[in-house]
Amino acid sequence: MKKTLKHFFALTAIFSLAVSCSSDDDATDPVLPAEVGMTSFGFYANDNSGVLLSDYVIENITSTEISISLPNETDLSSLVASFTTTEGDVVKVGSIVQVSGTTANDFSAAVEYLVTEGTTNKIYTVSVGKMASSVWSLFSSYTEDDISDISLRINPSNSLPYIAYISQRESPDDRKMNLINYDGTTWSRIGAKDFSNFRARSVDLEFNSTGTPYVSFMEDTDIKEASVMAYESGSWDYVGGVPYTGTKAGDNTLAITSDNTIYGFYVHDERDDDRRSVFSKTFSGGAWSDLTITGRTGAARVVKSKVVNDVVYLAALDFGNLQSVSVYKYENGAWTTLADKMKENEENTIYSYDLELDVDQDGNVYLAYAENNGPSTDYQIRVKKYDAEAATWSTLGDLVVTSQVRDFALAVNKFKVPMLLYQNDTKTPVFLPFDNDVNNWGTPVTFAASDASSLKLEVAPNGISYASFLVSNQLSLHKFDSPDNQ
Repeated sequence: MKKTLKHFFALTAIFSLAVSCSSDDDATDPVLPAEVGMTSFGFYANDNSGVLLSDYVIENITSTEISISLPNETDLSSLVASFTTTEGDVVKVGSIVQVSGTTANDFSAAVEYLVTEGTTNKIYTVSVGKMASSVWSLFSSYTEDDISDISLRINPSNSLPYIAYISQRESPDDRKMNLINYDGTTWSRIGAKDFSNFRARSVDLEFNSTGTPYVSFMEDTDIKEASVMAYESGSWDYVGGVPYTGTKAGDNTLAITSDNTIYGFYVHDERDDDRRSVFSKTFSGGAWSDLTITGRTGAARVVKSKVVNDVVYLAALDFGNLQSVSVYKYENGAWTTLADKMKENEENTIYSYDLELDVDQDGNVYLAYAENNGPSTDYQIRVKKYDAEAATWSTLGDLVVTSQVRDFALAVNKFKVPMLLYQNDTKTPVFLPFDNDVNNWGTPVTFAASDASSLKLEVAPNGISYASFLVSNQLSLHKFDSPDNQ
């Protein structure tokens, strides 16, 4: 009996041990909740073409409250957000699954993003604010040289302002071409000082798509020709080896398309039947060739050009018969006339010394010039817009009243807002933006500089605007940007 009990207890112990071992082997780890969360969130310019010019992204998100400020002009009603999450997460706004870089939402009010994986979720609230409005501030002054004439342009490869200038020297023969730029800290000279061979006049600076600078200018050779020079391989050289007009020229302007075709436009100034006619030449494949401007007739005093989306635009201030303005575009090898001898009234006179041209990304053309309202009336600055879709011209807002109508500048920002820089009665520069809400000119901003000349206004690819002018032969460069970017 005792032996039997011993065997029973032994069997029971073995069975208990087996059961115990089996339980340990079959047990599973407790189920942990899935890891969910946004790791970055923002708005990229490439996803919001025509709305944003730069990227605005928050990396390494640590809070469910996300706040981003965008430029004051930004339309928040349909923005595409880009985001990253932990692996396996699904993101929704309401019932709509969000695709990073694709799905648009209205951010005029806060937007809640639900991030889920399995039964785990987390809500992120995104609030989009506006940066402070842009203001003008003195960016820098250049005092290392006396200057008589300038051309301001933005290098597309780095969005920095470059200024081509003609040096002011005691001897007129020593007034030659120069190029400088400013990187926010330091002025730098591009190439040699006074690099042109003869006295220079009437400068126009342009860049090709890779950022190579070109300058077009008049120079006092024996017949006073127009030249184009480029800075390549560390030195300035003539495009084509010599001045390109081969004849006496007056005003000149330069345009360059993305295939590096160079367009030189100039006013013929020989005393012959073609005097003051507008001519054009192109440089491609190592040589200059004549290019007929189909539809163009008559004389001119001023020519301006612009390239947008590889379309070349040309504006001319027609000379004679109380002056007028004409505009052309060259696209796919053909010229189209957008305005032929345009003015408001046949009895009006257009002032023959300045004409400004700009074009927005939609092909809308903007002109600024001074026009009176008939005999014995004052000149006023008029800004006109060509609506590319409707093929019609209209005057923007009221005419700008000033006694100084010989020197002004026009630019259109990346939000397609025209901006004017002009001299008031004391030759003090005044900035005047157009206000689309009231369909008229907005609040003027007066710079702290009197008796200024050679006014220039340009907008960089990143949306920052620059203004430059001369006071007592010294250069001032101003920047128009939000204080939040400082």
